[in-house]
Amino acid sequence: MNTAAFWHAVLERLDAGKPLFVALVVANTRGSPGTLGARLLVDADGNTLGTIGGGIMEANLVRAARDGLRAGRDAPPALEQLEHRDKPGTEHPSGLICAGEQTNLDLWLQPGRDATTIRAFCAALAAENGDAATLQIDADGLRVTRARDMGMRLSREGERWQYRESSVNVERLAIVGGGHCGKALARLAADVGYSVDVFDTRAEALGDDADWPVAVRRVHLGDYAELPSHLHWPQLTTVAVMTAAMVQDVEALTALAEANLHWLGVMGSAAKIHEIRSRLAARGIAQERIAAIHGPIGLPMKSDTPPEIAVSIVAELLARRHAA
Repeated sequence: MNTAAFWHAVLERLDAGKPLFVALVVANTRGSPGTLGARLLVDADGNTLGTIGGGIMEANLVRAARDGLRAGRDAPPALEQLEHRDKPGTEHPSGLICAGEQTNLDLWLQPGRDATTIRAFCAALAAENGDAATLQIDADGLRVTRARDMGMRLSREGERWQYRESSVNVERLAIVGGGHCGKALARLAADVGYSVDVFDTRAEALGDDADWPVAVRRVHLGDYAELPSHLHWPQLTTVAVMTAAMVQDVEALTALAEANLHWLGVMGSAAKIHEIRSRLAARGIAQERIAAIHGPIGLPMKSDTPPEIAVSIVAELLARRHAA
């Protein structure tokens, strides 16, 4: 689940008058099952959304949150450090033994006090137009500022601490082509936290809401030449080109060749990629721009079905993300 979908779910429950417990993983070391950006929502009935690492650690947290909400508990934001090991002298055992540590930020949210702040942050998340905002949390509470931070960051100075989360998701994927593979990729990429945009010149490929996650933005183009103007943060954006035909792949890649993209790739066989490169060269696209296009995209898994292709592509994206 990406950031926008999570905070909109929080706001929906606060607007319904429900107090909530939210845990955010704001720091971690290697080996920890809870990683930076992981998040969990719990209501008074014990219903949950998201995860901060699972297992007995999460089960204990959900139980304590449910009981606290039922008892009317309220408390300032607080950090909780957890160590995933079973050794003598472990100060903050999590109940897990998988190694590593994580720091959770525990929030007891009240509709009357916190809904306005969360609503302002959700509005910034929805805008996606360069007008960035930051959700700032410390022991005094939550607020939204117009600082142009990127990503998520926990800072500490003595006993004081502050967590900042940008409305701009730095993990961004633009999918050019809304066919079966594009839909499968959009679903999986959104699930692992990407902000996903899908572009197509075929309105019918984008039109059925039931086929798409709510958080995925769909854009109908008159022509693929329009693509660069619809990318809000191109320098952060990975683009996967997978249109209905090679001719359209070439059109899209031509439009994107000079864009300042984080990464650009195209789906297809090695033979198809070779032909695409030849056609781009014939159009006068500079060789260094053509060489920067990755393809075929996806790990070499001999994948054939749309879900398998989606898994291979997302696996490559995650491998590059963690290597970086």
